[in-house]
Amino acid sequence: MKSLLNLKKNRIVWVFVVFSIFGVALAQSGKAKKESERDYYKKWLEEDVLYIITDEEKDVFKKLQSDEEKENFIEQFWARRDPTPESSHNEFKEEHYRRIQYANDHFSSGIPGWKLDRGRTYIMFGPPDRIESYPSGGHYNRPSWEGGGSTSTVPFERWEYRYLEGVGQDIEIEFVDQSLSGEYRMTMNPDDKDALLHVPGAGMTDAELLGYANRVDRIVRKTSPMPGNNPLLIGYGRVKDQPFEKLLTFTNLQRPPAVKFRDLQRQQTLVTMNISYQLLPFELRADHLAIDHETYMVPITVMVPHKELQYAPKDQVQRAVVGIYGQVTSLSGKIVTVFEESLVTESDEKNPAENARLKSIYQKSLQLPSGRYKLDVIVRDENSQKLGSQTLSLILDKNRPEDLNISSVVLANRIDLAETSGQPSPFGPAKVFPNIDGVFRVDQPLLVFFQLSHFKTDSARQAPDLISEMKIIRDDREVLREQLHIDNAAAQQYEDRVHVIHQASLKGMEPGKYQLHLQVSDQISGQQLERRVPFQIAVQ
Repeated sequence: MKSLLNLKKNRIVWVFVVFSIFGVALAQSGKAKKESERDYYKKWLEEDVLYIITDEEKDVFKKLQSDEEKENFIEQFWARRDPTPESSHNEFKEEHYRRIQYANDHFSSGIPGWKLDRGRTYIMFGPPDRIESYPSGGHYNRPSWEGGGSTSTVPFERWEYRYLEGVGQDIEIEFVDQSLSGEYRMTMNPDDKDALLHVPGAGMTDAELLGYANRVDRIVRKTSPMPGNNPLLIGYGRVKDQPFEKLLTFTNLQRPPAVKFRDLQRQQTLVTMNISYQLLPFELRADHLAIDHETYMVPITVMVPHKELQYAPKDQVQRAVVGIYGQVTSLSGKIVTVFEESLVTESDEKNPAENARLKSIYQKSLQLPSGRYKLDVIVRDENSQKLGSQTLSLILDKNRPEDLNISSVVLANRIDLAETSGQPSPFGPAKVFPNIDGVFRVDQPLLVFFQLSHFKTDSARQAPDLISEMKIIRDDREVLREQLHIDNAAAQQYEDRVHVIHQASLKGMEPGKYQLHLQVSDQISGQQLERRVPFQIAVQ
């Protein structure tokens, strides 16, 4: 018995030790992960974007606390510099990292190339338009604006840019390797490359040879020529070689390149329209149907009341034309996609009252990855030039393949199946006309449309076993209940998704506010989903 107790004790101690070690390992793993994340953001700020981030952006980034805030900032940082926000590629970002790699490959000298002056200049401004390279130094004939004469130099390079935004035109930059180690440094002084600068009587300029100047004049160059003297001989040459001009150029070269706000300017235009123009009212709705666990089909519906439009005679009929422009942007402001089309409607002159009750519908289907977006839609009556604009948030969460998924629930005025509508629909096998404001008359049916996906199928029948129950509730009192048993025959099936349609009569129901309760059960997996959608019955 004693040995058994000892064995149990040993087991307990062994298990405790194992869990202790496992806990320490987890703690160390979590600590290492946090340190890795800190190192990543530190590297991004102090290496990746060191030369192109503005002081304002740097101050904001340093104040961010959570990793999510920092990730959003980084995404927005690149989006602000993207020259083609409508495309899927950020050419600025790709070119920036290419330049960093090039700098490391070509300008390193025991120190990574991105840290050196040539690397920094290349990363900020790209390849120069012209390079003069003297990798071994040696004999050098000075140009006239440097004083003329000949001397010997240490290795140096002269980069020339025709134009640099924010810096100026006709820019010359000299990099000198005074230490002969391959570490070229940017300089404002053309004499920094002169190997004979401190050798008496050697490497003199033309003015020094003629006695018009001495080496002190190289330090404080004369900016006004003496009467009767050649200005080039005493260092009075090009305007850009004057001390203040050189200092200004040198200072501008240290600043981050200007940020392009092209996509943000487009956003500002939309914001201005939202504030300034609300003359043409319209209804807007965006739904979502899963394609897979990371991708959605997003049907967008725009409805414009005929009574708000101005009709003009054309081809012997009264016609109104509505221009529709839509734009989807990510949280960072990057434009994901745009669409622009026209909606044409004609008026029945014999029955103007009926025409005034009608609405024109425009539908567009977009395919978007999971994420959060903003949808901006602008409509314009081409005859009256009246504008209207609306903004919606699109939240498309990732869904796990093993979890039952339901699309947005659409209350509709009318639903046509594909074989009867004769036209493709953004909603798949059915053409759905949403009731966007959710107001129904008692003489019209309540139609409900939604999609189910990621359900389980019976291996023998290769069919789902789903139950969809719809309840209509008013003041916590059940008014109507309908239940559908969904299999291949009871629903319109499209690949691995099922599209479900409920229909209920509203006759006999009193005007007022109601709520639709929807409960879907997968009888095979045991999963359940619930949705609640408010609607209203109006006085007829």
